Amino acid sequence: MSLIQLNGVSRRYKTEGFEVTALDNVSLSIDKGEFVAIMGQSGSGKSTLMNILGCLDTPSEGVYRIHGQSVSSLNPDQLSALRLKTFGFVFQRYQLLSSLNATENVALPAIYSGTSSEDRTQKAQQLLDKLGLSSRKEHKPGELSGGQQQRVSVARALINGAEVILADEPTGALDSASGEQLLALLRELHAEGVTIILITHDSAVAEHADRQIHLLDGKIVTDTKTAAPSTSESVEKNAASVQHVHSQEPTPVPAIKPFPSISLFSALSMAFTALRMNWFRTLLTLLGIIIGVAAVVTMMAIGEGGKQQVLERIETIGTNLISIRPGGRNMRSSGDIASLTLADATALKSVPGVAYVAPERSARATIRYSENDFSGRITGTTPDYFHAKDWEMAQGVFFSDEDVTNYAPVVVIGDTVAETLFEDKYRAVGEYILMQNAFYQVVGVLHSKGASAGGNDMDDEVLIPVTTGRLKVFGRDYLSSITIKAESTEVATQVKDDVLALLVERHGQEDVMVRTTESLVEAVTETQDTLTWLLASVAAISLFVGGIGVMNIMLVNVSERKREIGLRIATGAKPRDILRQFNIEAWVVCILGGIFGILLGYFVVLIVASFSVPVAYTLMPPVLAFVTSLAVGLIFGYAPAQKASKLNPIDALAEE
Repeated sequence: MSLIQLNGVSRRYKTEGFEVTALDNVSLSIDKGEFVAIMGQSGSGKSTLMNILGCLDTPSEGVYRIHGQSVSSLNPDQLSALRLKTFGFVFQRYQLLSSLNATENVALPAIYSGTSSEDRTQKAQQLLDKLGLSSRKEHKPGELSGGQQQRVSVARALINGAEVILADEPTGALDSASGEQLLALLRELHAEGVTIILITHDSAVAEHADRQIHLLDGKIVTDTKTAAPSTSESVEKNAASVQHVHSQEPTPVPAIKPFPSISLFSALSMAFTALRMNWFRTLLTLLGIIIGVAAVVTMMAIGEGGKQQVLERIETIGTNLISIRPGGRNMRSSGDIASLTLADATALKSVPGVAYVAPERSARATIRYSENDFSGRITGTTPDYFHAKDWEMAQGVFFSDEDVTNYAPVVVIGDTVAETLFEDKYRAVGEYILMQNAFYQVVGVLHSKGASAGGNDMDDEVLIPVTTGRLKVFGRDYLSSITIKAESTEVATQVKDDVLALLVERHGQEDVMVRTTESLVEAVTETQDTLTWLLASVAAISLFVGGIGVMNIMLVNVSERKREIGLRIATGAKPRDILRQFNIEAWVVCILGGIFGILLGYFVVLIVASFSVPVAYTLMPPVLAFVTSLAVGLIFGYAPAQKASKLNPIDALAEE
């Protein structure tokens, strides 16, 4: 059985509406160990024949067999396996990767055969030693002469133990001395049992082969093995050979087993090498991802910090508070609705689970001490207010139940009021202030609480007994609100239901609104979460833009590296190996961008926190940003990688 057998092979191309026949009914067999020269001028079809022989192209018609196996029945992975182990290419223009040294260029095909890094490096160096390049192992192509580069190309063709060397015009770019050295090298390889197929237009070069095949207009016109006397007789004999082959029963041959995909380590190594070669472009691409990730981390940290600050302030008020305000579902909620009275507040003390009931009635007024004025809210209440709102006294005492009963003209003020009215707020207790044309004695100053959940100053309190306020300030008997403090957070919901039921029973209708602090916490949390995600979404736009940058750069990479991709395919890379390599390059960019973006984000958060802006360090923002950057690499890197994996190796190798 012949090593290579072509029976009636034709190859036609369609260009600009015309059909061009590059090969026309070629029948040919090559035995193992032959040295064959295929000659012809430009356009004769010899390069097309080499591409078909090397499994870079497929016939339009006819049958091509290797070891009796029909190539047309093989899938892409099996074709890659053939290129990997059966064929080794020696190109006219060397086709060495400028970013790799001689050893790495030689070892390139061994990556796709699953050879370990140590073994392929050792074998590559042995081949370079054998070809007289011992001192040039670490040199890159730009540091080698043309003859040295071509010898590196030969070593690369031999790294996987190729049975057949396909040499396409190997002396075309060499001087005569280097060309003779290369041909002598090919003769040595032939003597060792390697099948050599030499593609050339030079008859002097072809004479080094034992067999010469001459192509003209896509047809074999002479073949020294058959010594065909004329074109017509050669065609007739070829046709007879084809008929004889078709009449034979096909001999069973073992299936070609594809090689495993390249390892993750190898793919990562190639990705870092490629990215390092264009480090400035890589840096600019990284910058887009870094800024996007950092923006997400920073915005979410600020949003989460704001939410936690609001919740902490709500907790200072108490999570077991119940607020009652006048006005039902179809009534306007304001102090003008007289649906809450002091008697209601007294009745609510009997509800199980109620710890304190603080009735409230408020009005705006100006408070004066000496030449200082404070315009604020005056609240009439009872001593339960002090406990319900968890106040502490900075000075003095809170007014008592006796003060409420006796309509005492006393007042308790907040820290802001004390600072506004008195030059020395620590001397406020015992002094008299003027409100609504009446004097009130300051009996206590509340401890400062700062701002409320809504951002309002909680220290502008001016508190008087509710009875005194009703008589001297408000002039009416109804309340603005009632604040209840439940015995615990667990019973707050039940207390709320019982309070509403009692008030409906007393009033004969649902003319009040009852709310718990828990519902406020939920509302604030939902609002803050919405704002946080809004900030994150705005920041994610920059990450999306960074992703577009990744895709753009990867598409440019594919365009610029077509020759490299074609070479990798010719030396045994499977389409999914190319897909994996370019996907990993995109992932590497996005992973590095994610890591540096998280670090930058936390650095910015530290700076922001130094300006007293509330921030929160949680695991979610960096994890979310990192996962998002991975998704960006997956989504925006796939299209360029897919494009690379589908490149035609013949067209790719022809790129300048």
